[in-house]
Amino acid sequence: MLSSFYPVVAGRASDANSRYRALYQVQSGRIALQELEQQLSTGMRFSRPSQDPTSAIRVIGLQRELEFRDQTIKNLDSSKGYLNASESNLANVQDIMTELRGLGIEATGNVVGESERRGWINQIDASIQRLTSVANTRYLDRYLFTGGAVDTPTLENFRGALRFTGNEIDLTTIADVGDYITHNVTGQKALGLLSDGITSRIDLNPNALLTTRISDINGGQGIAPGAIQISSGTSQVTVDLADIEFVGDILNKVNGNVFLDEREVVVTLNNGSLSLNYLDGLPGTLRVSEVGSGRTASDLGIQTTTPAPSLPTNGVSLDPIIRPTTLLTQLNGGVGFDWSGGLRIQQNGQNYDISFENAVTVEDVLNKIQRSGAPVVADIAPDGRGLRIRSKESGSAFSIGELQGTLAESLGLRTLHGGTQISELNYGRGLTTTQGTDLIIIRNDGTPLNIDLDGASTVADVLDTINNHAGNQDAATRVTASLTSVGNGIELTSPLSSGPPNPAAGPIKVRSAGGSHAAFELGLVPRGESQAVASADGMNYKLGGRDPNPQEVKGVFNSLKRLRDAIQSEDSNEMARAVELIDKDLERISLSRGSLGVELQRIDSLKIFQEDTKVGLKESESKNLEADLATVISNLNARQASYEASLKLLANANQSSLFNYI
Repeated sequence: MLSSFYPVVAGRASDANSRYRALYQVQSGRIALQELEQQLSTGMRFSRPSQDPTSAIRVIGLQRELEFRDQTIKNLDSSKGYLNASESNLANVQDIMTELRGLGIEATGNVVGESERRGWINQIDASIQRLTSVANTRYLDRYLFTGGAVDTPTLENFRGALRFTGNEIDLTTIADVGDYITHNVTGQKALGLLSDGITSRIDLNPNALLTTRISDINGGQGIAPGAIQISSGTSQVTVDLADIEFVGDILNKVNGNVFLDEREVVVTLNNGSLSLNYLDGLPGTLRVSEVGSGRTASDLGIQTTTPAPSLPTNGVSLDPIIRPTTLLTQLNGGVGFDWSGGLRIQQNGQNYDISFENAVTVEDVLNKIQRSGAPVVADIAPDGRGLRIRSKESGSAFSIGELQGTLAESLGLRTLHGGTQISELNYGRGLTTTQGTDLIIIRNDGTPLNIDLDGASTVADVLDTINNHAGNQDAATRVTASLTSVGNGIELTSPLSSGPPNPAAGPIKVRSAGGSHAAFELGLVPRGESQAVASADGMNYKLGGRDPNPQEVKGVFNSLKRLRDAIQSEDSNEMARAVELIDKDLERISLSRGSLGVELQRIDSLKIFQEDTKVGLKESESKNLEADLATVISNLNARQASYEASLKLLANANQSSLFNYI
């Protein structure tokens, strides 16, 4: 290119051409000077990506990375603020609970007057108010202990009871690429605002459908992706099932696509399990085996182990877990349950009767429970095998029982059932029994039945002990013990008195015997009473007891309310239990504070790492973007000299005359 020879003019050239070349050189020098002056003034090697595309791409990537690191540092600073505020409030809670623990110990070991008892109760009430304020603490733009419900107070007061209005969602923020950090502690984790779950004791056992996800079968474990081999003994076909998503995809892969000895093989889904046969229905051999070291066939429950299995080849249940979309007709092995009876949830003296009319899916059932007004949270159990119901109201007892029918028992949700351990009754205190007779039941003819509960370990054992008593076998006087048909509790029934007049005859009665408190602790005798008397109901006497197995939220507010009520009723045993609950609360708070401390240390470490990473990125950015000032100044001087020479050449070219060519 001629420009490569500028400013030298090669050969004969016109005056215009010489001037053009000189002018070009001046302009090029001026542009170069401007670029060097810009580098000198800005300190940057280039101001537009087109000036150095390779370095520009590298710098853009580094700047994006720096922006990300800046944001993560802001995230960490924000998280640290929330965690510090949470830790400070939990420290306050721990101090209050420690103080009240001492009060509980003092109240348990001393007999005091009414005025001192009233002072303790007032102190507990004031502490509950303080703790409520702490639980509802708001820091910056959100409440600290509500989980994901950041714009909702943690607790609300409902008829004197405290209800948890948050959730258990952990809030996370980006701390690094693929790394997240939790910047909250939920009220449930720190303060205990939800009860232990009442979880289905039985597997609700839904049948698989064609629309069931493969990932949901085998108890949520899915299957090992792979292939299966279908053989007739003389020929075989391999079916690739690596990409299937639904159970119906298995049928689509096989039906119409697999032929053995010119006979079509079909797969059907029967009662939640797969079945293979020939389409023509004629006899033959049909085996399903693994391909290589795979286990897809066994995971699907259709692997055959005998050389000549009988047709059809029936697999085992695919055993899917429950999802919100699971149909109620899928449950119980496809038989379903009778939902017409409904459930009754009792909480704080209130009955919440729940009807499942028009419910089609599990989600419908959960919605009806949560919209019933009962202070509970209903969801699917963590193992996906059943339902779970938890109370969110502290300081009051709750239970799940029957409304009409046996639905609560069928779902495994009834809180008092035949399998309930005696040791679990009365908040885990069990029964106080003695050697020999523990309770006395007076028959309708006045004859006492001495009931000895030694050896009884479950509620069913208690009922059997009463029903199988040797003196309780006459139909005319028989006392039948059973669980109540509505709600929860133990119920005694007996025919009305009949036969010749008897002064001792009348309604059946129940009282404790000796030093045993079994009659009261089984819920048959009210607190403070020596006995309970049945009332006439139609052709029978009926004595219905209260629920001896109430459930509760195990947390700070429940513990304090239990302590308050125990002091008010002068119940030393309940005071001792309340102190034990407070000990567990203090342990929970300590663990929560410890986890917060770990998170805060992690934030400090991550922040140091991010700062160090930023230094490295800044250094790389500087190398690719910032100009070397010494080099720029040197180049500027050289360019300045070249520019001045070009100006002189242009001046000489413009002064040329005819004499220059003679």
